[in-house]
This record gives sequence, C-alpha cells and structure tokens, in this order.
Amino acid sequence: MNDETLRRELRGSIAPSPSAAARGRALHRALVALEQAPSVETDEGRDSLAWRLGYAVTILVVLAVVLSWHHSKTGDESLAVDREMIRQMDKLFPGQVDAIVEKDGKIDLTIAQTPVIGPDQPLLLIFRHGSETIRVLSYSGHHLCLSLGRQRDCFEVLATPTGGVILEDEKQAWLASDHPVVEGYRVQACALPAL
Repeated sequence: MNDETLRRELRGSIAPSPSAAARGRALHRALVALEQAPSVETDEGRDSLAWRLGYAVTILVVLAVVLSWHHSKTGDESLAVDREMIRQMDKLFPGQVDAIVEKDGKIDLTIAQTPVIGPDQPLLLIFRHGSETIRVLSYSGHHLCLSLGRQRDCFEVLATPTGGVILEDEKQAWLASDHPVVEGYRVQACALPAL
C-alpha cells in the first residue's frame, strides 16, 4: 500500500468510542499520575507561570477525556468528578482558579492574577439552550464572563447559606433554584461539597 492509499484509508476510518471501563481506567490513571507528580511548590524553577500553564494544558486534555466520560454518569458520580476536577485545578493554581468552562467539548480555564486568600465555596452552573450545554465550575463570590449566544455576559456568582446559588449581573439577580432563563439559556446551579 503506498502512502496516498494509506492516507485515504485513514481519513475514511472512524475510531471506535472507548468503553465505560476504558474511560474509568483512563480517569484513574490520570488522577494517580497527577497525585504522584512533583509538587509545584517544592521544585525550584518549576513555579513559573509558563510552566504551570503548560502543565494545566496537559491536565485539561486529560480532563476533556474525563468530561466525555462524565456525561454518561449519574448525578452523584458526575458531581464527584466535578469536585475532583476543581480540586485538581486548585492544586495547580492555588487560590487562583476563577472558572473552568466546558462548551462544545472544549475547556476554558480562567486564572486570576493573584491568589484569593481563604476557602471558597465551589459551585457548578449549567447553561442550556436547545442542544447546547455550557458547564461552569467556579467559586462563590467570583466574577464569571461567558459567551451566551452572540454576546458576552458577566455575572457574580454567590452561594446562599442554604446551598442555593445566585447569579447577579449589572441589572438584576436570579436565584438558580428558580431555573431562570438568561439570554435564552436555562440555568441550573448547585453548590459542590467544600474542598
């Protein structure tokens, strides 16, 4: 088979999707590898922002695989994966994670320039419009900007003492338990167990 024939064959082939067991093993191996990775705080020269961003990109690729597995899980398993994802990102960027946004199978990580002091309540927000879903992991009190439709909307997200979530923009506030519609997106949100 010459190179052109091989290229044609490869372009026409479709890789089978991984089984649930294979995705589970990949998640386990990725988390074990991350746990065994050298600590950023103790290795000299590795605490530069460029190195941490490169490391985060690698982790985000692994997390993209995890997210594809994550969508087939039940509610409690899904929340456990969300909690683990935000915990791992906070381990890479202590006190600096503003938001982890998954949209169209892509993950966008927003990092603050300076760490926030003190523990924050992690939150999960889900924006749905038709078949489009935007999943956001963030913290109470953080500022969040998303592209909803054709415009960029910014919110403050706040946890209530009863475990609810409030979204607030310049003009109004919404209680997530009321499943508000913001720019055509139905919003669901909940507080995750504290880290």
